[in-house]
Amino acid sequence: MEKLIVLTDDGPAEEFPLTDQRISIGRDETNTICLGDKSVSRHHASLQRIFRGFSLEDENSTNGTRVNSKPITKQFLNHGDLIEIGKYHLRYLAAEQMQEIDDPDRTVVLRPVHQSELQPKKTSQMLPASTPNPTPTPTIQAKKQDAEAKVRFLSGTQQGEEKIVDRAFFSVGQPGGDLVLINRRHTGYFLLKVGGENNPMINGNPIKAGGVELQSGDRIELGELSLEFVK
Repeated sequence: MEKLIVLTDDGPAEEFPLTDQRISIGRDETNTICLGDKSVSRHHASLQRIFRGFSLEDENSTNGTRVNSKPITKQFLNHGDLIEIGKYHLRYLAAEQMQEIDDPDRTVVLRPVHQSELQPKKTSQMLPASTPNPTPTPTIQAKKQDAEAKVRFLSGTQQGEEKIVDRAFFSVGQPGGDLVLINRRHTGYFLLKVGGENNPMINGNPIKAGGVELQSGDRIELGELSLEFVK
């Protein structure tokens, strides 16, 4: 289960499990997480669950919201991110099992090897000198992993570059502006809008609510940014 650890200079750390779909943060007592200091706006920020993670959004607060020392408007959170709200520092912790569930290829099961298996096996008799070498036993090749998914930038400052979708939640765009998320699941890759005023397009059509499954060659338009999904 995801959680926030709230740290202050004058009090003990406090832990908040993130069990709701939406979590409000602010000075007002009606918030899910109430931070009772004047440096915090009455309704300062909110967390919105997206698949197995959370997106943090500043609610037009007076002093702003920062993630890892950078001001944000809306941003998808990664495990270990440090959030600054007023005088408070909040550490976001993702579910311990999340990465292993979303990326089963990271889990490797090793079979113990007995000492006897390390010793060369003795044959019952020697082959005659005239006997040709026996046909080598074919080795079992490891199953080739699926091709890595990539995004290829077709416009913008990164035009011509490629980036590997190397994690379960891969963001593309500008934090605080137009931003989409590529979520890697067991069944495939899915595109989801996270933030921004412009509605992202895929192959000329707006993405559906809740995301759309990506296919190799799909063309994604995000504001002035154009890219291709390749797998």
